Order: sequence, then C-alpha cells, then structure tokens
Amino acid sequence: MEPVEIAAGRFQLRPWNEHDVDVVRTALADPEITRWMAVPTDGDPSAWLATRARRWADGEGPSFAVMDAVTGEVLGHVGLADTTLRWRTTAIGYWTLEHARGRGVARHGVGAVSRWAFGALDLHRVELRHAVTNAGSCAVAGAAGYALEGVLRQCFTGADEPFADVHLHARLATDT
Repeated sequence: MEPVEIAAGRFQLRPWNEHDVDVVRTALADPEITRWMAVPTDGDPSAWLATRARRWADGEGPSFAVMDAVTGEVLGHVGLADTTLRWRTTAIGYWTLEHARGRGVARHGVGAVSRWAFGALDLHRVELRHAVTNAGSCAVAGAAGYALEGVLRQCFTGADEPFADVHLHARLATDT
C-alpha cells in the first residue's frame, strides 16, 4: 500500500517518518498515552516508527501523524491495525500529545482516517476499542460517529489495568 497524505481542514495527516523520532519519544514517555496502549512498547521511538513503516508496506495498517495544517507541528497519531481487505474491516487507534489535548485532534483525525478507509480502501467496517475507564476515548468515539455496540469483558491488558473491560464502537461505510 502506497503511503498517502490526507488534508482535513485545520489538520494535515501524513505517514510517520524517521524525522519524527523526538515527537514519538515524547509520546512514549507520556503516561496518559502509554497507559491506554493495547500493545505495550519498550519506549523505543525508532522501533515504533519502524513498525509504522512496515505496516504501511504490508497493508496491515496505515498510520498517520496528525499535524497542524498551518504550522506543521505534530499533535497526535491515528492509525489502522488488523486491516483485512478480504472482510473489508479494520480497527482504529489514536493518541494526542499532552499540549494538544482538547483541541479536536483525535476526533478530526479519526473522522478523516475513517472516511479515507471507507473510500480509498473500500472498507465496510471500522472498529474502535477502548478501556471502559477511558472516558476521553469514549467521547472521541461518539463525536466521530462510532456507535457503541457493547462491552468486551476482560479484553484489555494495559499498563494499569490487566484484564479490563473494553467498549466496542464501530462505524460502517453505510452510516451517515
């Protein structure tokens, strides 16, 4: 899959690159980001970036740096994972750097990547999962048009909550 950029109003989304190592280092040191990561990281920003590049190359999951469209400052991340073109499904995840929280970065980024996934990738379903206790992610899901479908019991193993319950939200290509 060829990497692409997405224009999203006041935000611009682009593939992560090796020049983003300091931004990723900051993110991986932020306990509010790492606490909710479904896949623990060893804190190595170069390894994190290499994984993003590999996922683009093998079609497993495109990953975007969400930037301020005017300044180019990286504000957050939105990525797809477990993309299955045969079943036309994927999962979406995101984080926002501390100084950019509360500015709609995650909501707009999730919305832009979802529209791109439905259009460019011809996907039918995008799932969004978060720990039940992550109220911020629940708000992002609702604001981005993701319907709450239920609770997956003891599905999440994060830094603070081994075997926590997870909200399952989803958006379909046919949703308005």
